[in-house]
Amino acid sequence: MSKKTCDLLVSVDDVMTMDSEDRIIHDASIAITTDKIVAVGEAATISGMYKADKEINLRGMMALPGLIDTYGHAGHGLIKSLYHPDHGWPTNPVYFHNSSPRWWYMESMLAAIERIRFGVTTGYSVIGATPARTDNVIYAQKNIEAVAHVGSKTVVGVGPPDPFVSHVPIPWEGTLWENGQATRSLFTYEQCLSNTEQIIHDYHKSNDGRIEVSLHYPYLLSRQAAHPKFPYSYNSKDIPEMIGKSQQIREIADKHNVLLHSHAFVGSVDFALKEFGEGVTKDLLKGPTLFAHCNGLREQEVKILGECSTGIAVVPFTHENLWYGVCPVSDLLQAGAQVTVSTDGSAPYTSYDLIGELSRVAWAEWHRTGSQETVLPAKLLRMVTIDAARALNIDERVGSIEVGKQADITVINFQKPHLTPCYSAPWMLSFYANGNDVDTVIVDGEILLQGGQHTNVDVDKVIEDAKFESKKALQGVNYQKYIFS
Repeated sequence: MSKKTCDLLVSVDDVMTMDSEDRIIHDASIAITTDKIVAVGEAATISGMYKADKEINLRGMMALPGLIDTYGHAGHGLIKSLYHPDHGWPTNPVYFHNSSPRWWYMESMLAAIERIRFGVTTGYSVIGATPARTDNVIYAQKNIEAVAHVGSKTVVGVGPPDPFVSHVPIPWEGTLWENGQATRSLFTYEQCLSNTEQIIHDYHKSNDGRIEVSLHYPYLLSRQAAHPKFPYSYNSKDIPEMIGKSQQIREIADKHNVLLHSHAFVGSVDFALKEFGEGVTKDLLKGPTLFAHCNGLREQEVKILGECSTGIAVVPFTHENLWYGVCPVSDLLQAGAQVTVSTDGSAPYTSYDLIGELSRVAWAEWHRTGSQETVLPAKLLRMVTIDAARALNIDERVGSIEVGKQADITVINFQKPHLTPCYSAPWMLSFYANGNDVDTVIVDGEILLQGGQHTNVDVDKVIEDAKFESKKALQGVNYQKYIFS
């Protein structure tokens, strides 16, 4: 019997498939043709079935599905280490007035490279702070161009600013830099919403499907948790407009068949249940919906999100944990929510090292519940692979290593002192490994990282250009007041 031909054959000690049976295949190989997995199994069996144009022997290593980060913010990468507990960080002056389209391009290049280096093949990125910078379509365009250049996958979150909880001074103003010239102008909610739909129309499922666009609305169900930097309050007369705008957002997401991404904290769901009504609240949660943070949720809030199978992007390392309490991860899982782990990278104090966040989630649950048995390591790994894919509504294509799925694969090198000996791979990955243990990353069958080195981008040049753009944007900004050391 003649062998079939495949493009790439990857051989490893173990494959953690993250399939419905949580299979771990020992002494394994993965056969890839174009962008798809065509076979996975024991190496002896696969080698008897396939001959490959290219083979990679990665003995001493373990293959996982490409990691998926369900929440982060574009822009943050070029203001790393600028944060002061009293003064905050310079998001507004930099993002809205001192950043050029080139700045956004380089930040997105840097972020995409960082994510790939840490084994993250798909990352969610809100364009800008909250409100997101959608006063012009060019910022999302530059983000998308940069990620496409690196070759990874992204879900770009675009949407209008929140009309009630404004994170920038009202009236809203933005500065567009072109050819060294600045044009400062006012922008409106309606303009941002129009730009959002344009971006969805032009870029959703572009670049051979590697680019997805999500509708990001800051506070779909309200924000009740007080923000120490941006005081706000709702009035009873705001309720009809709040309902109307949230329903409009839901309708637009459904019209374009895209994920609706938002934030929630303690009190958000309770407020909606009381002021919007249970029927309206549940209607807003119909269709793919994902909330970031969800700190301090109460019992009824957990119940509703679970009943609606809502996606949750837990942020284990954030100041919100101090302000509102941690996210009740195990309660949400038991209620039926799609819980994922995210970085909220990459500033003011976190990187895109998604592996490093797993132990933080576990520790927070141990502390909250008083038990070390609430979230098991195998589940933590699913929360950054197949469960994350489900929460982003892309699980038919990615999230597990199975025949027919796209070949997004992350390979961890276990031949290291801190990963030796290994008797439980899930435990080792959750509590000992970090992003720097990633050796090889494959996206749609293309090797983007091998031996810890990027194969298709000049990392030193990106770092040099990113530093230049960061320094240029900080000119005229009193950034020294944000340094806390």
